Amino acid sequence: MVKIETTRFGSIEIDPEQIIEFPDGILGFEEYHRYVVVEPPGHIFSFLQSVDEPWLSFVVIMPELLRSDYYVDLEPQLVKELGFEDPKDGKVFAIVTIPEDIAEMTANLQAPIVINLKTKLAKQIVLTDGAYKIRHNVLAELQRNVFLAAKTASK
Repeated sequence: MVKIETTRFGSIEIDPEQIIEFPDGILGFEEYHRYVVVEPPGHIFSFLQSVDEPWLSFVVIMPELLRSDYYVDLEPQLVKELGFEDPKDGKVFAIVTIPEDIAEMTANLQAPIVINLKTKLAKQIVLTDGAYKIRHNVLAELQRNVFLAAKTASK
C-alpha cells in the first residue's frame, strides 16, 4: 500500500495497482498524470484524486446514470493507445462541476474520461458527434431518469 495526502480525504492508503496513468493529463491539468478513483460506497459520485497533488481532485459520475443510452465510440487509434482488447475492460466517467447553487450542478458528457481498467491507462477525450453537451444538468437528468423508470414500471 502507498500513502497519499489529499485535501479532500486527508491521508489515504491506496494499492499502487489502482494508480491510473493519464499520459496526456486532463484538459487544463496536462502536467498531472497519476490519479486514483475513490468510490465511496453507496454514492453515485466518485472522485478522481491526483496521486501527486493533494488539492487536485475531480468529482466524477458514470454517464450512464444520467443518460441510459450514453455511448462512447473510440477511434481505433485510441483503442490501441489505451491498450483495449475487450470493451469490458473500460470504464467511463464524466467530470462534474458543482457551483454554489447545487441545483445548477453539471456533468461534462462531451469530454468523458475513458479508463482501461486492465492497463491502467486513461485519457479524456472530446466527442465531436454533437450528441452530448459540456453542461448536462445532473439533477434534471436524474429526475428525468426517475420519471422514465416510473413510467416504464407502470406499463
